[in-house]
Amino acid sequence: MNIFFILLKKEMKELVTRQLLFTIAVTLLVFHVIGKSVGSHNKSSAARNTIVLLDLDRSELSKRVIAAVTAGKTTLKPAGEATIAAALAAPENAGENSFMVIPAGLEAEVTAGRASSIEYYSRFRKQASGLGPAIAASRIRRTEQAATAEISAYLLGRGLPSLAPAFLRDPAPAKEFAVIDGRTAQVSLSQVIGFIQSQSFFFPVAVFFIVILSAQMIMTAVASEKENKTLETLLSSPLDRRLLVMSKLAASCLIATALSGAYMLGMRSFMAGVTGLGADPSVAVAAAGPALAALGLTMTSSGYFLIGLSVLFCILCALSIAFILGILSEDVKSIQTMMTPLMMPLMLAYLLPIFIDMSTAHAGLKFLLYAIPFTHAFMAPQNVMMGNISQVWWGIAYQAAVFAAFVTLAARLFSGDALLTLRLKWPGMK
Repeated sequence: MNIFFILLKKEMKELVTRQLLFTIAVTLLVFHVIGKSVGSHNKSSAARNTIVLLDLDRSELSKRVIAAVTAGKTTLKPAGEATIAAALAAPENAGENSFMVIPAGLEAEVTAGRASSIEYYSRFRKQASGLGPAIAASRIRRTEQAATAEISAYLLGRGLPSLAPAFLRDPAPAKEFAVIDGRTAQVSLSQVIGFIQSQSFFFPVAVFFIVILSAQMIMTAVASEKENKTLETLLSSPLDRRLLVMSKLAASCLIATALSGAYMLGMRSFMAGVTGLGADPSVAVAAAGPALAALGLTMTSSGYFLIGLSVLFCILCALSIAFILGILSEDVKSIQTMMTPLMMPLMLAYLLPIFIDMSTAHAGLKFLLYAIPFTHAFMAPQNVMMGNISQVWWGIAYQAAVFAAFVTLAARLFSGDALLTLRLKWPGMK
């Protein structure tokens, strides 16, 4: 048993290095930054607890409904417009996402035993992401519950024996409407949010693992050449070093193309499974249902191509960065530690948009995320779905520029003799 503990101590000394501790510390720092950013953003989002109100009934019952809603700490902003279309288009409501319409004749209808409906509209921004839409929908859901309970209490207080118990439980069923880029459709808000957030949660997972896998592949290839001294042989040969760089980058491009193609095939299969849509875009639009089709929440072949292009340049950026990190690695064993500079922006680009609404985030946080090239690929499916096509094209152009910059740096590293001795000094290393 003593021998076991001696061997255990030996293995622990080899595994727990200063580089490993540094990597763990950086990871904890990244998660701390993410937690602080998300907490601060969610607090500011929760403070915006306003619903624009159109009271077209102006009766005793509508006043009681308004009082019940405001008692739940929801702020109702009265609108002077007579229609929801005018309220949505009003400049003073440009920053509002939630609307409530109490129809004319509500009190008269429910008192007579005829069902009425209170309408709720939720406006989805083109850059909306994270928990912002979900928070707004939960606010509308609480408002619906408070309004229904107050109308039931009003009818029960009047003691109308002719009203059926089922009617008293829900005398004014809520009607939910989604508004996207000026298009309006009656649909459950939870379904719309679930459909949109599937782009934010599931697709980036696939891209994240593809980037990590491809980066590890090229870092291992470069670091193993340095460790096995085959890189020295290549550099001492009469071959043009630019050809070496171009061949490695061409191989990387082929890998990126194959991985992005696999990603798009998986994405189409996922979309077909979730929505029940076929592979033909024209059939998909017809089969998506009137609500999703009216809101434009469908994916065409051009949309798939655009997403695939963004994913391709995302992987190319990761490969170019990993190529340089592989050059800086001492051996294959140090690859995991050298992945830290790549993992940090990857985690920020993947996790922050999941929890933060980009349409309401402050400028500094937006600049940080959009400066990371991977963010554009992670958000490309949602941007295409929401019709924010220009944002996707700008992201692709930025990714291409980042890729070109790192390729130029890699070419310069290969053109000098310091390539074989170049190392990245970690804290505590001699």
